Amino acid sequence: MRIPYAIALGVGLSGLLLSTARADLPKGINEFEQHQWNDAIGDFLEVLQRDPGNVQAHQYVALAVRQLETEKREAAREKRLEILGDASKRLDDNRMDSTLLETAIQNTTQAEEKARQERWHARCEQARVERQLGHLFTANDLIFQILQENSSDAEAQRELSELQSALRQTLDHGSNLSVPERFTLQGFYAYGQADYTSAFTAWQKGRSIMEQSYPAAEAARMIQDLRFTNYEKIAQAHVEEDQQLAQREQNFEKGVALFKVGHFTQALELFRQIAIQDPQYPQLGTYLVKAEAEAEQERARRLGQEKTARVNRLIENGVARLEAQDYEKAARCFEEALALDPSHAQAQSYLTMAQSEINKTHDPKGAQMHYEAGLIDYASGKLEDAVREWRMTLRMDPEHEKAANALNKVQRELALYREAPVTP
Repeated sequence: MRIPYAIALGVGLSGLLLSTARADLPKGINEFEQHQWNDAIGDFLEVLQRDPGNVQAHQYVALAVRQLETEKREAAREKRLEILGDASKRLDDNRMDSTLLETAIQNTTQAEEKARQERWHARCEQARVERQLGHLFTANDLIFQILQENSSDAEAQRELSELQSALRQTLDHGSNLSVPERFTLQGFYAYGQADYTSAFTAWQKGRSIMEQSYPAAEAARMIQDLRFTNYEKIAQAHVEEDQQLAQREQNFEKGVALFKVGHFTQALELFRQIAIQDPQYPQLGTYLVKAEAEAEQERARRLGQEKTARVNRLIENGVARLEAQDYEKAARCFEEALALDPSHAQAQSYLTMAQSEINKTHDPKGAQMHYEAGLIDYASGKLEDAVREWRMTLRMDPEHEKAANALNKVQRELALYREAPVTP
């Protein structure tokens, strides 16, 4: 039986409209993922005009509208906080009561916290939709964004569990994955399990294949689309931290072994290296102090009491000259100490510091050496010496953030120690 022409034409147009709707949907999703909310909403509405029953378009329109409203509310809150803060400062400057404004600022800040909760919830909903549509790269990216900001978010943790199941299912049964996609999903699965070594290894393999198989621009686009770059860096940092911890453990065990057989100077050098990396390493302080004492006695036996005392006085004078920024005299003190005891590592270190400062007052390299010397002093329990070293660090490099933080920390510790009641 022949189909009437008008009916056939209608069926053909309907199919064409549905095909066009399907073609517009990826464009809208791409704009949505680029946070181009208005453009995305326009595309999804066009899809729904042609295909009113399109479930994906309905879901994305709702998500895009929510994201747009959230951004507008956040922008309004930021502007309100800026205006309130400026008004409060003017009242304070004029010695006027700013209580009402402070209350308004507090209320706005609390509203901001609620807005963050709403933003995390919206991302979780988006991740859920992406997972259900099989967009696992985007879904993982969204959930890990939330967990970076708030690792205890219960909704994100639940969605992560669902994602892990979806990843496992896809890896076990997905036959249409490219090799880079498979490595990327393996990386996301391992990352969700906090197995950073496996995650980093998988992402490195996927990256290597793409960079070797495609032109640079295309490989970069593919890597960006797979959304693992930020987490690859985090995983790499975890891997490096684990490697450094293992190296510290190995050095500590080696140092203890050397200490027990009487090789105190070698043990001391290892303990000092650990102190620079982690001054609060367990049991380090005890062994560091003991090794310093034994190395000093060893030096005294080798040099004799008189020569040892002279070396110590020269180093003390040199350090005082360093603190006073009299680098020429400091260098001479350390040179004299080394002439008497060429193996004195501390004198050599201080001489290097002094020499680096003779021609340049603000020297990041010299500042770093003082910072590391302070870490060793701190690990040895010499808090006042640590303060001196970190003050010199900041004098040479005022932007040395780690030294500033360390100095503040140890000064608080000293203040608490001085305030503590003396036990009879």
